[in-house]
Amino acid sequence: MSHDLPILRDVIMQHLPHRDPMLFIDRVIELGENAIVIESDVSEDADFFKGHFPNMPLMPGVLIVETVAQAGALLVSLTHGLDDKKFLAFSSVESAKFKRPVYPNETLRVEVSIEKVRGPFYKFAGKVLVGADITATLTFSAAQMSFEQTI
Repeated sequence: MSHDLPILRDVIMQHLPHRDPMLFIDRVIELGENAIVIESDVSEDADFFKGHFPNMPLMPGVLIVETVAQAGALLVSLTHGLDDKKFLAFSSVESAKFKRPVYPNETLRVEVSIEKVRGPFYKFAGKVLVGADITATLTFSAAQMSFEQTI
């Protein structure tokens, strides 16, 4: 499947079930069969900044992890395909290391690669950067699920 880059939110929303305020991918800037690079613009108006250290706003680590997971799910959908009634859901986070905080008005560059595929299960490695600084590294797994399984 071939895609012109950058891939923007209108196309991203065709491949992910997430919607605002939980869709964290703004654009795909690189795409290969087993790797993706996305960008996420961290707006100073994001609701989480109002309550996450109000006098020193920081993006919560769990939302950084979610952004990486969304990039992994998008990679699978764009390159390996998912049925309309399927989505990719976290099954584990093996490691997550945070090296630097993320502040309002920064842009995350998220690099994710598929490390292993076994049936409906995928293992990923991810790296988050702001500029040249590594913000976080992550290894995680996800599995294909049916929307019917969640009801």
